[in-house]
Order: sequence, then C-alpha cells, then structure tokens
Amino acid sequence: MSETFDAIVIGAGHNGLVAAARLAKEGKKVVVLEAAAEVGGLLGGADPVAAMPFGINPKIASGLGLARHGLRYGAPMKTLSFGGGERVEIDGSVARGVAPEMATNYAELHRKLTRYSGALAKMLTKAPPRFRDGGLGDMLSMAQLGLSIRGLGKTDMRDMLRIILSNVWDLCEDEIGDGPLAAALAMDATLGGAMGPRSPGTVLTLLYRMASTGSGGAGQRSTPISGAAAVVSALTKAAEASGAAIRTSSPVARILVDNSDRAVGVALEDGTEFRAPLILSNATPRRTLLDLLGPQHLNAEDVARLRHMATNGMVARIDLDLAELPEGLSEADLGHRIVVAQDMRRIERALNAAKYGELPTEPAVEFTGRKTDAGWRLAALAQFAPCNLKGGWTKAKKDKLAKATTKAMEAVLPGIGGKITGWDVRSPADLEATYGLTGGHWHHGELRIDQMLMMRPFAGAAQYRMPVAGLYLCGAGAHPGGDISGLPGWNAAGQAIKDGGAK
Repeated sequence: MSETFDAIVIGAGHNGLVAAARLAKEGKKVVVLEAAAEVGGLLGGADPVAAMPFGINPKIASGLGLARHGLRYGAPMKTLSFGGGERVEIDGSVARGVAPEMATNYAELHRKLTRYSGALAKMLTKAPPRFRDGGLGDMLSMAQLGLSIRGLGKTDMRDMLRIILSNVWDLCEDEIGDGPLAAALAMDATLGGAMGPRSPGTVLTLLYRMASTGSGGAGQRSTPISGAAAVVSALTKAAEASGAAIRTSSPVARILVDNSDRAVGVALEDGTEFRAPLILSNATPRRTLLDLLGPQHLNAEDVARLRHMATNGMVARIDLDLAELPEGLSEADLGHRIVVAQDMRRIERALNAAKYGELPTEPAVEFTGRKTDAGWRLAALAQFAPCNLKGGWTKAKKDKLAKATTKAMEAVLPGIGGKITGWDVRSPADLEATYGLTGGHWHHGELRIDQMLMMRPFAGAAQYRMPVAGLYLCGAGAHPGGDISGLPGWNAAGQAIKDGGAK
C-alpha cells in the first residue's frame, strides 16, 4: 500500500526544505524524504560541513517568513586575509592594512563589481530563459537581463561585457595588483570548484557569488546568529508549519515511472512506496537521473552529457582542535571569514597540483572557528584537494593534507602548530560517501560557463524540468548553483507550481 501526495521532495538539505516549504505554502500535500537520521545536509550536525552559511536570499526569507521561525542575522562579516606578513581587513568596499592607493583602487573595483552583480541578481530568482524553442516568458527574461545590463550606463556596460568571461587573475592584476587582498577575491571566485584564478569565467563566478550573498547586501555577507543550525531549524519549522511532512532515515532507492514515461512516485530502500505527480530531487543531477531514475528513461545524448559533467570536488574540510589561540588571532576574529593565501599565485599553484591528482604542498585555506569546552575548534577549508586523489584518500594522505594546511597557517600565524591537539579531515571522497555528492562537489557540478544559466545542469535539462515529465531538480545542480541561498529550491518549486504537475 502506497501513500499519495501532491509532491515528493527527495533530500532535506536546505534547498529541499525551501522547495517543500514553498510547495506546502501553496496548498500542496508534501512529503520530504531524507536518507540521513537528521535534516540539513551540509548544514546539519554539530560541526556542519558548511561552517559559514551566508544569508538565505531575502526573497525566500520573506516569502517563507523565516524571521518568525527564529532566523536572525548578525552584522555583516568582514574578511581577514593573511599572507606575506600582512593582515588585510576587508569590510565591504573598505580595505584596511594596504597602501592608500590600493585601498582606493579596491573601493572602485568593489563599486563596479557590486553594480555588475546587481544586474545579474534578477536572473537568480527565476528559471533561466531558453534560447531555442522558448516562449514569450523566455523572451521577456532575456529582455529584462539586457535592460538590467543596459541600465548600468554605457561605460559600465562596456566594462562588464569586457570582463565578465575573463579570469579573476587578470581583473585583480589590472585593478589592485596581487597580494592578500587579491587572494581573498580569488578565493571567492574559486572556492568549491576546480578552477583557479587564471581559469576563464571566474569573474562571472565571483559576480554570481556577490549577487546571491543575501542579507549582507551585494558583496557583503552575514551569517545567522546561532550558525547553520538556525538556518536548518527555521526552514524545518517553515515547511512543517505549512503542512509538509518530513521523514528522516528514509533513503530513496528509485524513482517510479509509469507506462507513459512519466515520474509518478518513489520507492524507498525498504520497499515502501510514495506516489505523487510532482517529484523534486535535491540530489545531484547524476545521482537523480542515472542512479534513482535510470539511464533507460533517458536518451543517449542526455546520458553522455551527464557522464561528462564536471563534478570533481576540490575542497576538504579540516577541523583543527587547539588548546589556545595563537598570537595574532583573537576570539573576535573568529566571528569573521579568514583567508590564508599570500597571493593568487599560491592559489594557482595549489590547483596545478590537484589537476594531476596530487595534494598541494601549500593549500589555500579559509577558516572560521568557535570556543569549545576543551579550547578552540577551527573549521578550515583546504583548497585544492581532489576527490580523485592518486592512490585514494588513505589516513596517511589525510594527515599529509592536515600537516600542509597547518604549515600554511603557521606561516602567517606563528605558533599555531604548537597549539593544535588534534584534527579531523573530511575529504571530497568522504563527502561523496556521506552526502551522496557526486565527486564530492559542494555545488553538485562546476560553476563554469558551460554549466550555468540555461546550460545548468546540461543543455536540455534546464529550467528545473528533467527529461522525464513530472521530475524536477531542486538542488545546487540546478540554476543558479551552489552556496546557501536556497534559490534552486525556491525556483524549482515555483516552476513545478507553474506547470501544475504537467510538463
């Protein structure tokens, strides 16, 4: 005997919860099926993988009433960038700890990037338009984007079109020069993916990230008071308050398809079935279509595109336990984003090693931290650490990466190595095994030119609709991609509601 719903959401990560809450708010009978014992995905647990969850998009926070469910944000975060004996503090458009001329140039660069990201922001809260076989709505979307860019004025419009597909290396070299300030921007443009500062399209990635930062305003970020747990709690309450049911420890084994080749439900690993005309998957594109749906329901071209998607995760999470903080690092600092990379060259060198399946000797590092009963815990992200590491991710390889990360931090925070009492490394391969992330990729797939907008996750499967009727993608593999904005889930639910259950 199967249960019947209006919509089934696979996965209770933040995008799945957003999708469920929006569907339920529209009067749909919704069930969320989560494989793990708790909700939240990368935001779940006592030490969530995403340790710095920036703001849920304001449109979503307002639409779901997340403030009523306890979601509050602190003051906008600063970025502290350490490198080469320098400590640079970035507060929106203000850069401290650099030469006056560089600070002035950075302020002008930030102004331009903020304006350009604002022109793109309107595209983030709606389904991307189709170039081919599109209707009036697609034409209007393209026109609106064109008008937003044209509204920048002739000078800024030309400059935006000049730089948007270029790399962040050239942008920073031209505008502010290399160093810790440029390294912080380069980390923004590359973190989570397999692209370095010299990779084409990293300016577009930087603009996307600035456009989706949420409560702190374009280019400035805020994290929720009480951290990731507050985001998960508010989204769970919003979904349940609207009537959605959330079932944990309910791993989906396959998506059910009827004789007309339409998705009609799911079956769990224990054989339990749920039926619904709308199925929204928060899993990665490859897991959704190849593992849960099956290639027999796809044409050969779609299967080939899926198998060739760039999904090689490049970030390892390292928890460092410290007896006490080293000199030069205060408790107040740990409330901000801290980058350890002397310059863009170090970030590019780290990628060069990873491209060949090797560990970098000098990884670029981003971290935050918190006080514990035993001292302090730093949540560090080591970039770049390939999922497909040569020889596999053994304990020895994890320890090697932790030592290299500690060495990189020691160079700018002397004495930190002697304060460390232990570490725990979660490699991209661990993230793939634990969370079902294809390739251990945080964004479910590279945020690069051929996997963005109407090409995300691949041509023929954009606008959240998958090749099989009734099936939608609501996770980071859909437009506009990763980060903790909730936009893929919000947009996918809106598309499903618009379609009314029929493709």
